[in-house]
Amino acid sequence: MTALLSHLVVLSVLSSPLADSNAVELRYRGALIETGRESNGDTVKRFNLYCLVSKAAGDGQRLAFLVDESGGGSWAWPEQYGQIDLDAALRPTNPAQIRLLYTHEGEPTSIRVRRPLFEHHAKLAEDANWTVGNSKYSVVGSAKVQDWDCWRVESVTNFGLREELAVEKQTGLIISARRDLTRGKGVPFSLSFELQSHKPIEKADHDKLQKPISTLAKLQADLKRPENEMNAELTSDQLKVTELIAEQLQQEAEDTPYARLAASIRRDLKRQMRRYDDVEKLSANYVGKPAPGFSLQPLRGEAIDAAAMRGNVVVLHFWDYKYNPLVEPYGQAPYLDYSFARYKKLGVQVYGVAVNSLFSDANTRGAALQSTRKFKSFMNLSYPLAIDAGELVAKFGDPRRVGAKLPLWVVIGADGKVAHYSIGFYDINPDEGLRPLDKAVGKAVRAKREAKKD
Repeated sequence: MTALLSHLVVLSVLSSPLADSNAVELRYRGALIETGRESNGDTVKRFNLYCLVSKAAGDGQRLAFLVDESGGGSWAWPEQYGQIDLDAALRPTNPAQIRLLYTHEGEPTSIRVRRPLFEHHAKLAEDANWTVGNSKYSVVGSAKVQDWDCWRVESVTNFGLREELAVEKQTGLIISARRDLTRGKGVPFSLSFELQSHKPIEKADHDKLQKPISTLAKLQADLKRPENEMNAELTSDQLKVTELIAEQLQQEAEDTPYARLAASIRRDLKRQMRRYDDVEKLSANYVGKPAPGFSLQPLRGEAIDAAAMRGNVVVLHFWDYKYNPLVEPYGQAPYLDYSFARYKKLGVQVYGVAVNSLFSDANTRGAALQSTRKFKSFMNLSYPLAIDAGELVAKFGDPRRVGAKLPLWVVIGADGKVAHYSIGFYDINPDEGLRPLDKAVGKAVRAKREAKKD
């Protein structure tokens, strides 16, 4: 097919309405580059973006996308794909976004990638200017880009951040894009991408692609993960949902751009199910059994021996308690602080245990202590903190040894036995706080009262 004919086919596909039998496959390649004075213009992330554009309800279009990124972190698989519904003017009608995940100075951050169909296509004309929100757009000329006739479009925000686009004149297809952004303490970056291929898709191939796309969309909905979820670990219910469709998905995705994602999902499912089984065994090793002997080293003051806590209900919250980076949900420490006011009235002792290997080295201990103190002050935590270089959490099984992550929550009853043992973030309703922990603490308090009656 000649370049001109290919161009005309894509034009007809991207223009609304689409023929029932037509769709177009787009592939982009992009990069994130640090551009500050102290950098060498290093590329800190590369990514590939796959898009399938097809007809949607009315004169709209549906954009199914898949992101494959490398360098500086990446999204867990549930956030690597999605679908965006566009109206006849190429404006989105659902909240899905194409995003990258970049970890800058230890802090993960979401970076939006522009949709490959320009939402202001109707405004494009020679010397056109318009404003949307805090961005001013200008058509600064025409150019031939990869044999496409394009408008050169520039925009600038109130903060001076610029964006440059090459937009195909007839369809609104973005051929190339580059924009400025900042992360951290104003560190400048440049995000760019460019069209690598465009391919008309026949009905049979489109129908084949729709099978894994539809299955993935249903899976994403059933997982019910919050927007911009950065925790890669799935709950037991989410693992069960994924297990039900993993094999089907891999079969549907064979010989499609989604095959690699489907294989990745199956590998991750096996890994996480092993982790979940190991976590269950770890919990069984402690719950209902005497807590190991231990002592707490507070941020200030003398060590507290576990024997001094005997006869009281004790809550231990193992987490890193670092000030930098500050990553939500902050170990759920703010929720624990909210519960602490009620626990205190019940005579329950609560200790946050800052787990950091830097406490063991005299050269790094001071900085680690300062970080923990800054976190406590920043969050205005009212419950006391203790420090641990790793020895204390090891006595309680250290979930990191089985591939899980902190926090670890331990409730020790007045009888000295472990009454509750939970690894990871609680799945909670923000309005209800740490309800699973509240239930465990309430049960331990009632057991203490019953024991006194006897």
